[in-house]
Amino acid sequence: MKRNKPVVLLIVSILLLSLATLANRASGDSTIVKVDPALTEYYTKSTGQEFIVAVKIVDVTNLYGFDIRFNWNTTFLEYVTRSVHVPRNTYLDGVLWNPILQLADEVNTTAGTYGVAYTSVAPAPSFNGTGTVFTMTFRVKYHPVEPEPDAIITLKLNSTDLAAKGGGIITHTREDGSVVLHALPPIATTVSVQPTVFRKSQGASFNLNVSVQDVVDLYGFDISLDYNTTLLDALSIAEGPFLKSFGSTITIISEINETGGQVRFALSLLGAENGVNGTGTLFTVRFKSSTATTGTSLLSLQNTELSDYDGQAINHAIINGQVTVVLVEIITHTVNVGGVNYNFTTASSSSVTNFVYNDTQKLVSFDATGPSDILGFTNVTMPKALLTLPSRDTFIVLFDGSATYYTRKENATYYFLYFTYSHSAHQIQVKRTLIGDLNGDRKVDIFDVVIVSVAYDAVPTDARWNPLADLATPWNKINIYDVVIVTRSYGKTWTP
Repeated sequence: MKRNKPVVLLIVSILLLSLATLANRASGDSTIVKVDPALTEYYTKSTGQEFIVAVKIVDVTNLYGFDIRFNWNTTFLEYVTRSVHVPRNTYLDGVLWNPILQLADEVNTTAGTYGVAYTSVAPAPSFNGTGTVFTMTFRVKYHPVEPEPDAIITLKLNSTDLAAKGGGIITHTREDGSVVLHALPPIATTVSVQPTVFRKSQGASFNLNVSVQDVVDLYGFDISLDYNTTLLDALSIAEGPFLKSFGSTITIISEINETGGQVRFALSLLGAENGVNGTGTLFTVRFKSSTATTGTSLLSLQNTELSDYDGQAINHAIINGQVTVVLVEIITHTVNVGGVNYNFTTASSSSVTNFVYNDTQKLVSFDATGPSDILGFTNVTMPKALLTLPSRDTFIVLFDGSATYYTRKENATYYFLYFTYSHSAHQIQVKRTLIGDLNGDRKVDIFDVVIVSVAYDAVPTDARWNPLADLATPWNKINIYDVVIVTRSYGKTWTP
């Protein structure tokens, strides 16, 4: 049968166009965008409890950009904070490679929505594998009580667009998350682990409280707490203030079973005329996380016995917890300047505390502590909206008052400063200062000239090598160009 030539050409054109589209479409048959964990459940009173979920891209090939829209039920959940894990150069578990461009990053706490979109920019390579797009911390606002039904809340991925390096669509499936708040029975009293869900870097020491909420006539208790001995070492147990604030107490049992992974503490009032009412800490356990292993340890309350003045059991519910030991602890630090909130982020192998930003002085300070058998490192992400550098300014990092070498990267929105150090307890400062200020006193004077002069002609293998003095286009040698960068600002002082 003779075919009409224009019809044949049209069919061929359609087939070729389809093949071209398929060729430009990245292989994504196994790719998943999912909420992790898929299910978070609370069987006991969770009002005020915080938990973290991550949105991850799993088994992706040739990823170059994404646009993800996410929402939650604001009746039960309250947004606390978020951390976008872009780029992978900064976040070891993140996605996309530098350089990157932020297209959207906006939370609407009233509507319960979040939109985030980023793309890599040439010459960045495409991303392959599995990574976290962002983590989000929620707080439970309201927990239903019988006869109310269970609250089943969907953490919904409304839309998930994944783009390949050539601009093609990466096909994938979506897996939403769920939070289930099981309606509470009419039990007012709870015994809980606080904090309930949290993360600590390797080698960090931290306190964990076992607390009671809404108790009536508590006279004594006997409580055990189980933990994973591969991830945690229990160092000590200390009585909390709740019972002893009311009268004399007697410790019945205070023991740590490091082999079995259990601490047990039993305490009673002594001679008091009645028990204690209210909420407070029963005892505190000090732990140290492993320096060799990462993972999650459940913190499970076992054999919890509460007694009133008459020696009768007090009916109660329990809230267990968990701690995740990580190589890097990522913390978002929100500071308020002029009524506007700005986010700094530290990603560190240290335990970072006491984070402060002084906008007048353009100064970031915090403490970093950690075990001596692990290399200390910190990546500080700082918003340009607060700390944009003029052409003659730079940053300097001080460890306990002494300048230390760091590397700096940036995008349109943030500066990323990375530095390493030997672990102990450090007071760290990041200052804005003049280029040529090599000791961090915000002046360029004879001391800075001496620093560069002492290192003159040195290369990285020399004992005199000082990377702080290698200021010009990196030569890996201290030379006249570095001297000029210092001397051209001689006599100048950085002032707020």
